[in-house]
Parts: sequence; C-alpha cells; structure tokens
Amino acid sequence: MKIIQFVPTLESGGVEQGVLEIAKALVDNGHESHVVSAGGRLVEDLVKQGSHHHLWNLHKKSLFTFKLVKPLRKWILSMNPDVLHIRSRMPAWVVWKALNGISKKKRPQLVSTVHGLHSINFYSAVMTKPFNIIAVSNSSKDYIIKNYTKEQSKNINLIYRGIDSNSYFKGYKPSDKWLSEWYAKYPETEFKKLLTIAGRISPLKDLKKIIYLAKAIKDKSSHECKVLIAGEAKDKHSKYLEELKSIIQKLGLSNDIYFLNFRKDIKDIYAISSVVYNTSNKPESFGRSILEPLSIGIPSIGYDRGGVKEILNELYPFGAIDPDDDKELLNKSLAILDGNNTETKVNTKFLTSEMCDKTIKLYKEISS
Repeated sequence: MKIIQFVPTLESGGVEQGVLEIAKALVDNGHESHVVSAGGRLVEDLVKQGSHHHLWNLHKKSLFTFKLVKPLRKWILSMNPDVLHIRSRMPAWVVWKALNGISKKKRPQLVSTVHGLHSINFYSAVMTKPFNIIAVSNSSKDYIIKNYTKEQSKNINLIYRGIDSNSYFKGYKPSDKWLSEWYAKYPETEFKKLLTIAGRISPLKDLKKIIYLAKAIKDKSSHECKVLIAGEAKDKHSKYLEELKSIIQKLGLSNDIYFLNFRKDIKDIYAISSVVYNTSNKPESFGRSILEPLSIGIPSIGYDRGGVKEILNELYPFGAIDPDDDKELLNKSLAILDGNNTETKVNTKFLTSEMCDKTIKLYKEISS
C-alpha cells in the first residue's frame, strides 16, 4: 500500500507523534509511507525511519491556501496513493476539495482522524466528511455522533492513541548520565518535589492553575516543590508566557518555576517528577501528556472529562478531579506528595502497537 498522511507541521505534539508512529509501522510492514506538512523539527526523524516527506503549506487559515487545490489534485494523481489520511482541519479542506475534482475511478480512499473536540461549526465539520473516520477515544466517538453524523451513516472506528510499552514502562528510570547532566543544569531541583506539566504554552493549558497551586502548596505545607513547565510558546502565545512570568514574580515564585521550552527528553523529566498535571480548560479527545507519565508509574492529575477521564479511569482513578475544584486539586496533590494514593496500574490498553495494527488493518480493508 501507498499511504499519504496530511498534518499542518511536524514540530511537536501528540498528533505529530502519532503520525510518525503510523509512518514507522507502515515502513516496518513493507508499505510505502508519505507525509505532507509545512515542515518542522520532526521531519528528520520521519525520514530516518524510511518515510518520504513532502513540503506543502496547507496549514494557513487563508482563502489563498485554496489556490493549492488544483496543484495538490495534480500531485495526488501523480502519486497514485491507496489511502489519504487527514488529521487537521485546514489541510483537510484543501485535500477534500482536491479529491472532489478526481473521478471516483481514480480517487484514493480517504480517512480522517478526529484528534480534537473542536468547536461545532462548518469549519470543523470537514473532519467528519469522509465515510471512514477514526475516533481516538470514546469521548471523540460520542462527539462525532452527537454533533455531526449518525453512527450508522459512517464507518467510525474507535482506535485509541497509545505509547510504546518498550519505552514507557512502569519503573522506568533515567540514565545516570542524564541525571548528572540534569542536576548540573538545574541543581536547585535536586532533593525537591517536582510538579510537571507538558505541552504547548497557551491559555488552553490553563497554566495559571498550576502556578497558583504551587503557591498554595508553598503556603500550606512543608513540601519543598519546584514546578517544571515543558513546552514552547509560539507566535501569539508569547504574550501569554509574559503574563505567566508576571504572575510568578508577583507571587514570589521566580525561584520555584522553570520554563524548559520544548524537550525531547520529556520521559526522563516525567520520571523524576512527583506529580504530573493536565489542566486543559477544554475537554481533550485523548491526553498523551497524562498517559505517558502514568505508563511509567508517575501519579498524574487531570480533569474528569474527555479522553483524559478515560485514561485516568483505566490507570489512576485517584487522579481525576473536577475542573472547577481548586481545593480538590490541592488536596490530592498534597496526598500524593505525602506518599498516599501513589500506585498506578500497568498500561495494557493504550498502546502504540494496538493503534498501528488497527490503523493499518483499516487502510487494508478500505483500499482492497
């Protein structure tokens, strides 16, 4: 099979990681893997795995982007793929319009993955236009059926995202070399309780919640904590980062909170953490940033909704809290820091191998 995946960029994030995982599985199983994006730091990894990368700027939310419909249609025909896999709204619109100009006889099969619980509108509806749809959680599937389509009118496939159990396993420890380098760079974090949150720095992640939590822990307990924020602030979100830094300074936490920017060693950072958080102020369809730490046995706290709820229910029910209950957030954080309710279950459900096997099986079924 020849498969082409479409994603806005290949910089960082759970969607991009999933693209690389499917691409690698395709190559490992003797298939031809192609990815279309506007580029990014992960392109090198993708190509090293044996996939092909094609540079198209399909991600810009502009009417000018639709000028690419005709050249993209011509390119798709020249590639003669079996399946096109769309994963984001703006590229999906261009691909959808390009395919509509191809005769059914020559048209490749189309699959979409609904990665986000987007606002319900015409723009978001493109992700449910294909007949073949992948939902990344039950929350995602319910969202699709409730807001866009009757279940029986589409081929909706529940395929959970996952992690590599050979890499993310309970009891994982960083190497001595990594630890030595970490504490050489951040000596103040040694022998401290580390509270970690990972993901792009934006208002959607509600990082203020973690900053105020750090202040409450400092004021109401004897625990010496440091907060690690691993993620980058892109473009318009640089103002939000400055706002966060201003709050930190006013609260007297400048020596207690570290902005780590984008990190490739996030697994090691999780492994030295006492608690990991996901405080996104909108329900998420999945929640890789809470699955990864839980899979290596690190207690994690997130809101009791969306895909995060499904992960917590399976691996660590104690970590589920009400989004509006700051007291519960504090009390459960303190309980974990005190050494209580820290046991997580082994992850046997949310696995990359399962995700890849089921996705490739779907590709085969619809292209045969």
